[in-house]
Amino acid sequence: MITKMTTKTRILSCIALLFFATTLILYYLDRLQTDSTATLQLPYALWSCIIMTGLFIATAFLILWGCRQYTTLLDKNSTLLAETTHSLMETQLNLEETVERRTFELAVVNGSLNREIAERIQAETESRKLQQRFEIILDSAAEGIFGIDTSGNVTFINKTASRLLGWRRQDLIGNSHHDIVHHSHNDGSKYPISECPIHKTYKDGSIHYESDETFWTKSGTSFPVEYTSTPIVENDTLSGAVVVFRDISENNKLKKQLELIVNSAGEGIFGLDAQGNVTFLNKAASIMLGWEAEDLIGKSHHDLVHHTHANGEHYPEEECPIYMAYKDGAVHYKSDDIFWTKTGESFPVEYTSTPIREKNQLTGAVVVFRDLNIFT
Repeated sequence: MITKMTTKTRILSCIALLFFATTLILYYLDRLQTDSTATLQLPYALWSCIIMTGLFIATAFLILWGCRQYTTLLDKNSTLLAETTHSLMETQLNLEETVERRTFELAVVNGSLNREIAERIQAETESRKLQQRFEIILDSAAEGIFGIDTSGNVTFINKTASRLLGWRRQDLIGNSHHDIVHHSHNDGSKYPISECPIHKTYKDGSIHYESDETFWTKSGTSFPVEYTSTPIVENDTLSGAVVVFRDISENNKLKKQLELIVNSAGEGIFGLDAQGNVTFLNKAASIMLGWEAEDLIGKSHHDLVHHTHANGEHYPEEECPIYMAYKDGAVHYKSDDIFWTKTGESFPVEYTSTPIREKNQLTGAVVVFRDLNIFT
């Protein structure tokens, strides 16, 4: 734009100077013609024609030169415009290709996103169904079941647990199980959480089983429980524990009644496991053998009570009828044998050794005996 204005101004200036110069020359010639002393070699009219012709030629030259300048500039601008138009068309084509490619990519991404959303919705639907099924299964269980996180807070609880503990689910979930349910021993003394097997489960990752502990209800009463605390492991990381428990109040009542019955019997009664170790001992057996129950339980009956014949010879365990009962599964009766007391004295006994079976497996024997010295 600056170049156009400069050329235009230059041409106009030159034309103006030419006309001004021509005017001065004509004025000078006119003065010479009126001056009587001056003589013109050519007539004034001829000079005027020559000057006007020169003016025309100069003006035409300037105009032609200006037109040539404008033509050159126009050609340059036309070339630049063509190049710009070509570049613009290439840019437009590239832009269209880019838009088409981006549109296709967006369509692919949108399709993937829609598929992912659909899959997620389906997964969430399936997850809700599984959760509902899981809750139905949990609520159908006869045992109390609850889950806790690594902070000891309840994460879920089934209907049975809620009924046994007397707490609504929303009252327990998010709160400390130990502080609410397992805070004290049966005698009312404080139960430190560091000693709690449930707490240990989500700390050491081991399964803990307790056969006689106490849970506390919302009303402040307690009841005996048997529970198993199993760790929850997610991606090799401990994330909590699941506790399955049951109220053993009825079992304890039956156990006490059984103990009363067994301890009221006049015969000695003791139980053995599959290794021949004593598992229980009634009062009559304890009196006749001279052993306290806690001194015999967990130890070999044969080594302490039945180790020697009456003549002092060693009594091999594999020949013992009591031993045979929990090995061959048959009932063995002996009418003339001896047992040895804690003090090293012997007394004649009559006994029956009956095998114990659990789920078709031999797990031990029950021996009922009596002192023949008393009954003779």
